[in-house]
Amino acid sequence: MAPLRDAEAAFVVVRVKPRRRSARRSSRLARGVPLLVTSLALFCLKSMPAQTRPAADLLIRNARVIVGDGRSIGPADIGTRDGIITFVEPIGSAAARAGSNDADRQGGRVIDAAGRTVIPGLIDAHVHAEGWALPVLLKHGVTTVRDLHNEGAFIFPLAKEDSPSHPRIVASGPMIDGVGSFWKNAVQVATLGEARAAVRRLVDQGASVIKVYTRIDPALLVAVVSEARARGVPVAAHLGFTTATQAADAGVTSIEHLSGIADAASDDPRRLLAAHESFLGGWTAFELEWPRIPFPRLEAVARQLVARGTVIVPTLVLHEAFARMADSDLMMDPALAEVPPSVLRDAWNPADIMGRAKWTAATLAAFKQTLPILERFVATYAHLGGRIAAGSDTPQQFVVPGVSLHRELELLVAAGLTPAQALRTATAEAASLLGIQDRVGTIVVGKAADLVILDGDPLADIRNTRRIWMVIKGGRAR
Repeated sequence: MAPLRDAEAAFVVVRVKPRRRSARRSSRLARGVPLLVTSLALFCLKSMPAQTRPAADLLIRNARVIVGDGRSIGPADIGTRDGIITFVEPIGSAAARAGSNDADRQGGRVIDAAGRTVIPGLIDAHVHAEGWALPVLLKHGVTTVRDLHNEGAFIFPLAKEDSPSHPRIVASGPMIDGVGSFWKNAVQVATLGEARAAVRRLVDQGASVIKVYTRIDPALLVAVVSEARARGVPVAAHLGFTTATQAADAGVTSIEHLSGIADAASDDPRRLLAAHESFLGGWTAFELEWPRIPFPRLEAVARQLVARGTVIVPTLVLHEAFARMADSDLMMDPALAEVPPSVLRDAWNPADIMGRAKWTAATLAAFKQTLPILERFVATYAHLGGRIAAGSDTPQQFVVPGVSLHRELELLVAAGLTPAQALRTATAEAASLLGIQDRVGTIVVGKAADLVILDGDPLADIRNTRRIWMVIKGGRAR
């Protein structure tokens, strides 16, 4: 019998085979039945244990809880044990009252989060992990990342770990690209057979997502997607020689950086295709194309992608960072204090980047004119019911780990998403894209205890995601 809750009554129905009785005796029995039932109910109430919570070695009390899927609860208690969420109980519920001191009794840690908000650990759906960047990501509440190009020997062992010292990693290993790739450590393929073999090899090494790059043409992309699908692995695409609509038709799971969209909407796609012979030249042409296109053409592409279920990972923060390369205050950002001086000096040298890309101040001024159009496209995509996942492309130049994801959420809100919609792109939607929605992305029982406690309410102001009071990864407070 289930335990009783508070003053709920227990009524026991006993079926007895009828017997012949005198009318007088039957009357006495009938008068005694109510007394018998009442006595049984009172006995059960006194003898049955009150409802208690599952065991917890960490108890977060009195917090407002933003679940990550559009719901919020508050105030509530959250319990975790062995890195897993064991209960989420609104204050005032029977279980909350019965278990008000359960963590104390079990010797666990109790955190009073009264006046604070708990959100799921954030997910950055597009990174390129480096050793120095991983702890910085975690510091800023990013507990899971999708790594979309790295040396397999470096990233696959990290992805197999579930360490509290760095974010959970879903990894592609090295990207697949065509011959002549800008990235010398890419897997370069020239034939359909080579494309399929590359997918098989990467999956066998540990890839749980396949990344394709700009020199993959439509035929090669179809081969990659077909092989990946056979192995149960999604495909993320940074497009160049393939347009966004061609990629969606081929069945890619996600399109990164909004690549291929302007190409699909352009009235001169051949010019853009030729520009992609050079990676940086292709990026430049792609950025400058957006303001030339009547927005209804871009909206038509959005509708096609939404209809095919394509997820977009806009990385608006990357577009903004490139547009700021010539700004006089570029080096004054306090977030740069978390970037190693050698990285700032060498890999993030603005003059070097602009020289290699042949960008002038006028080029970057034009990039700034593109950003509002990208934002409008993203807002339209959301309005049409399209799926969006937040990603940053950190640590690209001046895209600081962790901080950049918070900035991405701010840009999504500036584009027209509500704070709740924006937060969902870095929680439930991102977890679904990564294929780990059963483990992370929302604050529900049975999922990993990856939590961020904030000193403000991000639904009132998305900038409050930066006001981090505590990060918890796998039930361990940092």
